[in-house]
Amino acid sequence: MGTPISIEAAGPRLREALEHMPEGETLEIVDSGGEPMALLVSLRPSPGESVSAEEWLVELDALAERISKAWKSDRSAVEIISEMRR
Repeated sequence: MGTPISIEAAGPRLREALEHMPEGETLEIVDSGGEPMALLVSLRPSPGESVSAEEWLVELDALAERISKAWKSDRSAVEIISEMRR
């Protein structure tokens, strides 16, 4: 998983953290109890580095697999977000 950062610390440091993250690096936002709240993935390529669409798909599939293994809810993310938006 990515580098954990508390939600409290993320506010003032988020922009700086994201600007220095290499492509594909993740940043995990956790609550005050250390429970994951969000996973941010850097999409900004490193200078001079080019990534093919196939490499992106492999990375995204690996990320989807990690998220799937860690998912603890009986409901999908889409169901949870839909409910939050009501």
